[in-house]
Amino acid sequence: MPTKLMVSVLTVALASLLTHTATVTAATALYLPTGVNLDEDKIKEEEEKTKTIEVQNTPEADSKESDSSERKRNNPRKNTTKREKYVIRDYQPCVPGTEDIKGCNSNPDQPTCPDGTYPIDRQLLDQNGRLVTQYRYCPGDPPRVEIPEDSLIEPVPLQIIITVEKFRSYPIKGSRIQSSPNKFSLRNGHTHFWASKDVQEFKSEISERNVRIKAIPIQWNWNYGDGSKRNLSFSGESMPGHTLHDETSTSHSYSETGKFGVNVTTLYRGEFSVDGGPWQAIPGQAAVPSNTLPMDVWRTEKELIAND
Repeated sequence: MPTKLMVSVLTVALASLLTHTATVTAATALYLPTGVNLDEDKIKEEEEKTKTIEVQNTPEADSKESDSSERKRNNPRKNTTKREKYVIRDYQPCVPGTEDIKGCNSNPDQPTCPDGTYPIDRQLLDQNGRLVTQYRYCPGDPPRVEIPEDSLIEPVPLQIIITVEKFRSYPIKGSRIQSSPNKFSLRNGHTHFWASKDVQEFKSEISERNVRIKAIPIQWNWNYGDGSKRNLSFSGESMPGHTLHDETSTSHSYSETGKFGVNVTTLYRGEFSVDGGPWQAIPGQAAVPSNTLPMDVWRTEKELIAND
C-alpha cells in the first residue's frame, strides 16, 4: 500500500477512536511517522483527562463546590485550631519581715518598687503544669504577656482568691508615729521615734461566703523630712526614760535647725480565711503612708557666766 494511503487510513481510524479529542487527533495524524504503533493506554489516559476537564466546567460541578463552601461556613469548628490553655500563678519570694513566717533568709538589699513594696513573681504555666515563662512586676506595671480570657483555665468553682489588688483596696490604716521629745528636738540631739504595729482585720462576703482578711505590718520605711531615709523591719517602742543624749535603734539626729515633717510608710502582708478555714497567704504587700508628724528642731548655745 502506498505511504500516503496508509497515513490517510490511520488518520480516519484515530479520529473515530478519540471522539472527545478530535483536534488533538488531527494534529497527531499530521506528525505521526509511518509505521509507528499507537499506544492505546496513553490515548485512554488523555481522553480521561479531557472528560475530567469537561466535568469540572459543568454547572452541576459548580453547584457541588458551592454547597461544600456553604457547609464549611456553617460548621466553623472545622476551620478553627485548638487554643492552648494557661494558668497564672503569683507568689512572693522571701522579703524582709517574712523570715519567721516562711522560715527563709531575705536579702535586705533587694530592689523595691517605686511605692516601696517588693516585686511579685508571676509564672505562666501550661495546662500540664509546665513553666512557660516567669517575670517580676510592680504595682501598675502593664502585663508582659497578653493572654486572651478564653485561654485562661478557670479556677475551681466557688474557689475564693484574694489578689494583691483586692488586698490593697481594703481600708488599711497607716502606722501612728510618736516621738520623744514630743514634736521637738535639738540640733545634734537624738530624737527617738516609734510607730504602731497593729494587725488589722477585715470581714467580707464574696460569692456568699464569709471571708476574713488580715493586714500584718512587716516593714517601716522612715522619712525624717531632712532628706534622710531608713527602712526598718521593726517599729520601735516607747522609752519613757529617753533623753536627747541617748541614741536608740529608731532615733534620728538632725544636723540643722528648722521645721521638718516625719512620716513612715508601712508595708503590710496579707492573709485570708474562707468560712473559718486555714489562713492563706496573699502575694505582695500594701504600702500605706502614715500621718505626718511635725518636728521643730532648735539649737542650743552655751555661755560662760562669771560668778562674782
